[in-house]
Amino acid sequence: MNATGRMTSRHRREAIWLVALAAVCLILAGCRQPLEDAYGQRRGVGVEKSVNGTRVLGEMFEKAGHTVFSWRRLSPRLRQRADCIVWFPDDFETPSDEVRFWLEHWLDEEPGRTLIYVGRDFDAATWYWEKIAPQVAAGDRANHRRCLVDARLLFDVRRSGRPAEQQCDWFGDKRGPFKRDARTLAGEADWIDGIDASKLEIELHGRLLPGPNAQVLLESEGDALITSQEVGDGRLIVVANGSFLLNLPLVNHEHRKLAARLIDEVGPPRQTVVFLESDAGGPLISDEDPSATMPIGLAIFNTWPTNWILLHFVVVGILFCCWRFPIFGPTLPPEPPGLSDFGKHLDAVGELLKQSRDASYANERVRQYLETIKQTR
Repeated sequence: MNATGRMTSRHRREAIWLVALAAVCLILAGCRQPLEDAYGQRRGVGVEKSVNGTRVLGEMFEKAGHTVFSWRRLSPRLRQRADCIVWFPDDFETPSDEVRFWLEHWLDEEPGRTLIYVGRDFDAATWYWEKIAPQVAAGDRANHRRCLVDARLLFDVRRSGRPAEQQCDWFGDKRGPFKRDARTLAGEADWIDGIDASKLEIELHGRLLPGPNAQVLLESEGDALITSQEVGDGRLIVVANGSFLLNLPLVNHEHRKLAARLIDEVGPPRQTVVFLESDAGGPLISDEDPSATMPIGLAIFNTWPTNWILLHFVVVGILFCCWRFPIFGPTLPPEPPGLSDFGKHLDAVGELLKQSRDASYANERVRQYLETIKQTR
């Protein structure tokens, strides 16, 4: 762990307390319009439509002719199959030495490999609440305001624990003096040709510091947006943040053009592109691939998608039991049998005749009854 790159334990404890405080504030604020905002994930229940997801970018890779899948750890299968790794870490710190070492070896093992690293310093949830503000009805403005404040607070709290400036072998970053919108572009001609920079909605919070051997492909007013450098026989591309690559920002047509330029940097089609998904601390490094065996016992409730499927069955089962079995309120006595039902009288007489076990007697009683009926008509 280097002196400037990784957060100290004291900083980490402070960040945890700040996140907890933010969570309490979110509960008290009571935003009544939950938004799917899981960060940096392409597939899974509740994340495919996330404003911070990567499904749209993955589809753009597929349309360009590449094979795309998602992975959550640095394991042998990833090392063998991936031609390009796209990594949106949900972490405001620079990658750890162990993760960088693994990825550098992967880049150097075969020529032509590409690693695309997208910095975390952006959150599309705030962007979403700001963009829909003009369309919010008057009666919903108070709740909309709470949702916007909640999103800003959570983002600011999460990034507040990072050092003012941090550096690793790949790049560095520092807290910007202010947030600014990038509305001008400069850099390589292939990147800026055909882009209407005035229509961009790229946000810069921190500032990307290019590595010593990095080439700036795209910048705005001196602030690097995308850099590239050779690592072994491979190539590392660092993007300042996901403000033009995540699901929601890609509704902007100019952002899609920039995303297409990034895809072109990977090379010709038919490559295997892996979206590496990780939380704070980076991906797990493993010498073995995840087991494909079926989980048993309670472990099945921790495995997607079986946990969600079983959860739905449990909910439906509870609703069925509530509808079918319980008796709500005190029990009621059954209604007394009616005394005016002549059919019940016939049944009772028939039962008595049956108990006599005398067929001739029974026939005589029935004949006598019929004669009596005839005489009364």
